[in-house]
Parts: sequence; C-alpha cells; structure tokens
Amino acid sequence: MIRFILLAAFVVAVVVTLVVAAGTITAVAQAATAEDNRTMPVKFRRITYLLLLILMLGVTSGLLGVS
Repeated sequence: MIRFILLAAFVVAVVVTLVVAAGTITAVAQAATAEDNRTMPVKFRRITYLLLLILMLGVTSGLLGVS
C-alpha cells in the first residue's frame, strides 16, 4: 500500500513540474514577442545596473553578506 502512495506522490510531483514548466515556457515566449516597454528613464536604468554590479561584486568578494 505504501508503494502505491509513493508512486502516486511521484506522479503528482512530475505532473506539477510539467505544468509549471509549460507555464514558464509560455510566459517567456509571450515576453519575447511583446513590445519593449521603456517606461524607466535611461539614466535610472544605468544607475540601477551599476548598483547591481557593485552589489554582486561586494557579495562575491565577501565584503557584503554574511559576516
């Protein structure tokens, strides 16, 4: 009986994984065909990009993060 329950749980996990993957694929495909909506100013995008790079450098070097 426990084997049947484990098999059913495995089948449910596989089905859920496939449904989530299919949803992700369709969302990415729709985003790729959508127009590029540039509501954020160019200067603000550059500043946030630079801040992201600085944050990534700080975390990977160990200066930021867990002490």
